Amino acid sequence: MNINEEVEAINQEIANGPPLFPPPNTIPRSITTRFKRRTSRGKRRITGYGLFKLFIICRTSEHSTIAINRVAGELWKATNRDNREGYIDLCNQIN
Repeated sequence: MNINEEVEAINQEIANGPPLFPPPNTIPRSITTRFKRRTSRGKRRITGYGLFKLFIICRTSEHSTIAINRVAGELWKATNRDNREGYIDLCNQIN
């Protein structure tokens, strides 16, 4: 499967699932415990885009990192500021 086919498959999975905006999980404590399990994360802060990409990865089946990054970048750039604020606020609570 080439990258364009993977991107299309991811877009279909996202379209058929629950909406991405506002963030699907607004409970910062449960998300925080997920990030604390990863010892390699260190002191690196999670961003709104990083959290958005994490939700896409969790909602889709196995796809290449390149395809996921492309879809996440396109969706993040295409959405308005109000939709991004939900993820930004959530990551501020986590950090």
